[in-house]
Amino acid sequence: MSTKYRKQSDADLYHVTIRGVAKQIIFEDDEDRRFFGKRMRLLLAECDVKLYAWCFMSNHVHLLLKSGIGNVTAFMRKLQTSYAMYFNKRHDRTGHLFQHRFDSVPIETDEQLLTTVRYIHRNPEDIPGQEFDAYEWSSYREYLNHPFISETAFVMTVFGSRDAFILFHHSWAPDSRKARDIHPTCKAVSDKEAIELAKDLLGVGSISAIASFDKQERNRCLTTLKRNGLPIAQIARITGIGRNIVQRAKQ
Repeated sequence: MSTKYRKQSDADLYHVTIRGVAKQIIFEDDEDRRFFGKRMRLLLAECDVKLYAWCFMSNHVHLLLKSGIGNVTAFMRKLQTSYAMYFNKRHDRTGHLFQHRFDSVPIETDEQLLTTVRYIHRNPEDIPGQEFDAYEWSSYREYLNHPFISETAFVMTVFGSRDAFILFHHSWAPDSRKARDIHPTCKAVSDKEAIELAKDLLGVGSISAIASFDKQERNRCLTTLKRNGLPIAQIARITGIGRNIVQRAKQ
């Protein structure tokens, strides 16, 4: 099997996603999450990788990592292998735990960085009744209180202040006609920029692949793009999905 080529970031910043095979749960309880977090913290130092943001969901994980792609690959390989061994032993199961190695999206600009941090922190809103700022298993509260796993100084420097960080996270505008509300000077983006933004938000390598997803996953992706302010007509253009389907899509 050929090795998947990974696009490298000139800034050595990557939005990394791992998912359970066939969307299965990878965290049965908080004990699993604690083990994953402890193992992750140990391997960050061992592999010389910095963690800027994270979120543990039931069947997937989002990480924002800073290092060369070689270090990131070594870190993820060790983390996924050791956690899968732990999980299989604890829960008396066999076989692969993760869908594949991991997905990585290179981060190149401050705007992309801020969008990614917010997307990671607001992921828990997919859980019915869950407020993202009250979710225990993400780095959001590390930014407001005391960092434990994450290195928050760099990202906070980009935001400029604690108030700006909070305001930006609460500026989610699903009915906005502009693709970016991450900075007052940002304007609506071109289709090319929208494609890159969509890849970043969804953690996919090809936007056209969304059309082949099952209805639930397809609608989740379309809803995410709308929540980030991409116009319905633009989403239809870049995905090849009918405008009416995009408009009706709900999670």
